[in-house]
Amino acid sequence: MQFTRLFGTSSRHATLLLKHLVLLAPLPLLTVCSEPTVDEIGAETAEPAHSNTAAVDTGYVGTSACAECHQTAYQQWQNSHHDLALQVATAESVLANQDVEIDGTRISTEEGDLRIYPNAESDGLTPRFTFGVEPLQQYVVDGGNGAWQTHPIVWDSRPQDDGGQRWYNLHGAAYPAGDPMHWQGRANRWNSQCADCHSTGVVKGYDPQTRSYQTTFEVEDVSCEACHGPGSAHVSNPGEAPLLALTSQAEQINSCAPCHARRGQIAEGFQPDAAFLDHYSPRLISPGLYHPDGQILDEVYVWGSFLQSRMHRAGVTCSNCHEPHSAELKRQGNATCTFCHQASPPDAFTAAGVATGSSGYDSPEHHLHPLGSAGAECVACHMRAETYMGVDDRRDHSFRIPRPDLSLTLGVPEPCTSCHTDQTADWATAVLAEHFGSEDREHFAIPFAAADSAVPGADAQLAGLVMDTTRPIMVRASALAKLGAYNRGYTMDAIRAARKDEPLLRFAAPLAAASLSPDRAWRLLTPLLDDDLRAVRHQTVLALLPTLQMDPVYRQRLAPHLSTWIEEQSLNLDYPETLTNVAGAHAALGNLPEAEAALKEALNLQANWVPGLISLADLYRATGRDLEAGPLLEDALALAPDYPEVAYAYALWLFRQGRLPEGLPHLEQAARLAPGQRQYAYTWAIALNDSGDTTKALTVLSSLLQRWPDDPELLIATVTMLRDQSRFSEALPLLDRLIQLQPGDQELIRFREAMRQAAAAG
Repeated sequence: MQFTRLFGTSSRHATLLLKHLVLLAPLPLLTVCSEPTVDEIGAETAEPAHSNTAAVDTGYVGTSACAECHQTAYQQWQNSHHDLALQVATAESVLANQDVEIDGTRISTEEGDLRIYPNAESDGLTPRFTFGVEPLQQYVVDGGNGAWQTHPIVWDSRPQDDGGQRWYNLHGAAYPAGDPMHWQGRANRWNSQCADCHSTGVVKGYDPQTRSYQTTFEVEDVSCEACHGPGSAHVSNPGEAPLLALTSQAEQINSCAPCHARRGQIAEGFQPDAAFLDHYSPRLISPGLYHPDGQILDEVYVWGSFLQSRMHRAGVTCSNCHEPHSAELKRQGNATCTFCHQASPPDAFTAAGVATGSSGYDSPEHHLHPLGSAGAECVACHMRAETYMGVDDRRDHSFRIPRPDLSLTLGVPEPCTSCHTDQTADWATAVLAEHFGSEDREHFAIPFAAADSAVPGADAQLAGLVMDTTRPIMVRASALAKLGAYNRGYTMDAIRAARKDEPLLRFAAPLAAASLSPDRAWRLLTPLLDDDLRAVRHQTVLALLPTLQMDPVYRQRLAPHLSTWIEEQSLNLDYPETLTNVAGAHAALGNLPEAEAALKEALNLQANWVPGLISLADLYRATGRDLEAGPLLEDALALAPDYPEVAYAYALWLFRQGRLPEGLPHLEQAARLAPGQRQYAYTWAIALNDSGDTTKALTVLSSLLQRWPDDPELLIATVTMLRDQSRFSEALPLLDRLIQLQPGDQELIRFREAMRQAAAAG
């Protein structure tokens, strides 16, 4: 029996590469939507279409129509962050009042007229809109071709005593032209990164043929109808057409999530009575976004944290703490918490984590700090803050019990030593144990950290989290997604269970299939192709792309779903990520010219888009132009030397050119950079064996089998190499395991008998 040498890039390479690079999540409320194209910006470029009273056929009526009957709510909303999310730039709305020159940009505020000069040759840009008010304000300028962007030199609107009343560079430094973070780059584009959350009834209107925008909105800011839906029918007949009141937890979270979650937008036209997952694809707990214990790391906003919390499971909702129209806290200081938490805690914790004792929560016996001090605030211990955008402190909404013991083992942050900088996590652990008892409850952070570091054996614990309905839904869904690193029965059982569970678990199920064989993924995931929610269907289509190479029946079943998926990507064709995914879909359908065109357009939008370079190189290989692939991969390697996909693709290209010794170091680098990607290390082992280093190849395979003990490909490769070294007795147990996995395989049975005879002859 032979095992396959994988020195041609796999046909599933582009799909696997981009499967987890779904759309970049839009920037947050009150973030910087950067700036457009340079000096050619002229006064003739069209402004976004907008009105306070929208066209009748859209159903929107504008804020003034709501104010006629809802004066109290309207007055609370006025001058809120929602009201001031986007304003026409005037002397009154522009807060900046100083001239500055910073990172090559000069800003003038003469006579209240703000102008931004991005370079010495520029005539200056006059902002059309202000973006947010506090703790910073950004300025939206005309970028030409309908593109509107914000400049990264922003105004710190905090009081001077707090370090404010100054200009600063939001990105920390100037980026070169062509980089997405450059002031003209797509990362700062208002149309695609900012508008959907800062205005009401937004239609992006991107035209990929001209690479231009005709973005419109119904109301310029976050108006009443952004949360309650279009009001024309209600205005005409209030009694017969009530708007959604948003009184339940589910309604409020669903309405708030589109702008208060880290997500990618997959469809326009969201209304509060629609499903969040039908319009948005959220991010789960993963490295780079969250710490392994679920604490906020990158700019993930509130939704993902709150869904981890006991508050969420207890039925608490946004308006219990925040006045829904002003968005301000209903009560100040600890009263926000003690309004509900009036019982007492400090003596010890029960097994369920409930505090017991006789003193109140707002007492030194509980918070261990003098009354009125910063340490006595509930949020100091239970809502640790991160600073984003340089000056914007945002609190974690998972309301967690401090766990300095996890800081000791996993390096996650904890609140005690954030203030007591002269102390250690050991000290904090001891203090909490003295006052509240040891905190020895199991935490999902342990298997999460193990999975993120590719530690074998975490799959059983992850599957247990998925099945445990007492766990927060965000934890269960994230655990399911992390099972994508493992190819064992635990993963398959968890996917089967998730298919009939809550929406967020169904959304995560395709991610869990990342390491499964295409036939297993097909059997498990095809029921989700007909799911009610678009985000679930999208994830499923991407996960099933590799199966199209297996069987014409699979292609026939998936083709209509894939065609629909391609059509639905039209919203985001200004993203190279989307275009690269679309190219993978076209390639899977056999539409190679369309795939090539999509990849070239992705690189037109961003010349240094590394996944596009890799995927185009793979397409050249597949169409007999492999020599053209080399320069693309060399460019990608120069741009991203620590990107495992680049090292892997370049190694395979070198192998195809007959340059095996040159390719081996790159393949080793790919395997070391991505230990959870089985294919890299497996291919490295095959290459090592072909180069004559079978001993090292077997060492690599042995390590892989610790994590994927039931992988047939790994088992047959190991058995074959052991056989070739006449190590028959070592090979037999592995061959027995393989036969258990594939009972009735007569070729394997004959192979085992020959191996047994060879071992006996010894």
